[in-house]
Amino acid sequence: MGLFALLNRLFHGPAWLTFIAMGMAAGGLALCSFNLLFLFQANYNLLFTYGAMAAFDGGALELIELTAWGYLALTCYIVVEGCLESLLSRIRHARR
Repeated sequence: MGLFALLNRLFHGPAWLTFIAMGMAAGGLALCSFNLLFLFQANYNLLFTYGAMAAFDGGALELIELTAWGYLALTCYIVVEGCLESLLSRIRHARR
């Protein structure tokens, strides 16, 4: 319940707070997703080429970490889109 209250305050609170949060989430998205696809491809090639030996040497852990970075990037994207929709709805309502 606390997460929904935080998101409600973020999306429907002061416009400056929403704008700052959107900028921070966009920066987080850029940092999390930078070169992520190439790292996934390299990890896949490593695991496919060397099999269990690569998995035991840390390839499986790296795959889990890359997946976590991907989900963190997805979370940042959702926050950016939520803030954007909130700010645009305020603009739409102000025009009426």
